[in-house]
Amino acid sequence: MVDFGTQLAFLLADAYKVLKAEFGSRTRALLVPLGEPGFVFQGAFDACFRAPEARVAAVCPRLPEVGLVLRGAEVAVDGERLLYRVPGERRGEGGADAVWCLTVGGSDMAGMSAYVIGHHQQQNVWVEYDLQNGRVRFAPARCDLTTQRLGSGA
Repeated sequence: MVDFGTQLAFLLADAYKVLKAEFGSRTRALLVPLGEPGFVFQGAFDACFRAPEARVAAVCPRLPEVGLVLRGAEVAVDGERLLYRVPGERRGEGGADAVWCLTVGGSDMAGMSAYVIGHHQQQNVWVEYDLQNGRVRFAPARCDLTTQRLGSGA
C-alpha cells in the first residue's frame, strides 16, 4: 500500500527481520545501536540508534539504499529518508545524542498485516497512479526544483 496518510513504512515480520539485520550489518561502522532492547518507537520501530544530529547529517549520504518493491515498482529509499529523529528522546552525557530509528518497522508490531510505504519514504519521489492499467510507478524527483520548473507557487 502506498499511503500519504501514514508517516513511515511497514513490512511484514519476515521481510522486516531481514531488512533490520542487513541494515544493522551494513551500518555497523556508521551508526551506534541504541542498545535498549525494550525501546520501540510508536510500537513498531525497534531498529534504533544514538548519535548527535551533526553526525547523522554526515552519515546519511553514506547509508545503504533500501529498495521497497511493490509488484515490480520500486521506491529507492536512501539518506535522510532512512532515519527518523525520535522527538524528545536524548541519550548520553548531557543529552548529547539524539535517538534515531530506521523509518521502516514491523507491521505485526503495529497490529496490522500489510506492507505500507508512508509519506516519509515518498519525499522527493514522483508517484504515478495508472488507474486504467492498475499500476503504480515511482521516479526520483527534486521537489525543491519542482516549483521553479512548473512556475507554481505564485
